[in-house]
Parts: sequence; C-alpha cells; structure tokens
Amino acid sequence: MRLVSTAALLCVVSAAPALAQSRDQAEAATRALQNPMVQEGLAGVVSQIAGIVLDTKVGPLARYADPDEDIRATDTLRDIERRRDPGFERRLHDDTRRAVAVTGAAAQDALAMSASLEDTAARLRAALAPLRQAVEGYGDK
Repeated sequence: MRLVSTAALLCVVSAAPALAQSRDQAEAATRALQNPMVQEGLAGVVSQIAGIVLDTKVGPLARYADPDEDIRATDTLRDIERRRDPGFERRLHDDTRRAVAVTGAAAQDALAMSASLEDTAARLRAALAPLRQAVEGYGDK
C-alpha cells in the first residue's frame, strides 16, 4: 500500500513544477508543496482516492491468490488490510504528507540546480554537435 500511495502522489505532485510555464510558477509550486496546509490537503486527497480503491470487494477472487488466507467472500481490500495492520490508514495519510514535504524539498533543490543543469546541457550539445553532424552527413551518402 505504501508503494502505491507514494507512486501516485509523486506522479501528481512532480507534475506541478514540470507544468509550470515559468521559473516563477515553478517556484510558486515548490513553495506550495512545502506549505503544511497544502501537504495536509494533498494527503487528504490521496487518502480519499485510496479509500475508493480500498472499498473494492476482493473476497470472491481471494481463493485464487491464496486459498489459505483468511479472506471472506464479502471482504474488501480495506477489510484485509485492517486485519493485517489496524493503523494502516493513519500511516497512509502520514506517509503521504511526508512524501509531499520531501517532494517540495526535492523540487526546490532541482530549481536551485536548474541553471547549472541548463549550462551542462548546452555544453553537452556543443560537444556532441560534430558527432551529430558526422552521423547526419553519413546518412546523406
């Protein structure tokens, strides 16, 4: 469950700076990700989405996964997880909130590096230009 929530969150959250049209927008998105209220809000949204998935009835198919498992015909994913770990929903919310905070910090660090990365990319393009031209010239012959 932790992997699913973290992956979903990172897909949603990491898209924000990438979708920004300018550095100012990227910085605003990064600041938002570091705001505790935004973190709590995103954790709530992820918890709500996870809740929808957790309400999926899986009991009828459980015998194919593990016939010895104590899964009843009317069980949902939530029922199964609660039996395994009664505090999993609280931890899901807390882990998601922490993941948003880490993503905000990582986005800030990436922004701080952006000028250096752009410089490196330009230098690499310049260094590879003769090779690209040679390859393109080879195709013309």
